[in-house]
Amino acid sequence: MFKVLKTSIVEFSADVEEFFDGETIEEATKKAHYQSMPGELAKINITDCKVVKEAIKIVGKEQHGSKKSSGTESTATGGEQKNV
Repeated sequence: MFKVLKTSIVEFSADVEEFFDGETIEEATKKAHYQSMPGELAKINITDCKVVKEAIKIVGKEQHGSKKSSGTESTATGGEQKNV
C-alpha cells in the first residue's frame, strides 16, 4: 500500500461580519478599526476559492507489514525526483 501527501496553496475570498462593543461609539469603532484578524465569534462566509498550487508526493510504501520509503517522489507539477 502506498502513502501520499498532498500539499495545497489555496486563496479564499470571504465576507466577514463581527460585532464590537464599547462604552462609546468611538471606542467600539476604534476596536473594529484596529482588529486585523477575525475573532472567534466572527461570522465568515466563503464566497470564492482558487487553487494556486498543488503538489502530491509519495511518502512511503508498505511492504509485508513494514514501512519502507519508495526512494522517489512525484509532484502534480510534473516529473519524478530521486531522494538524495
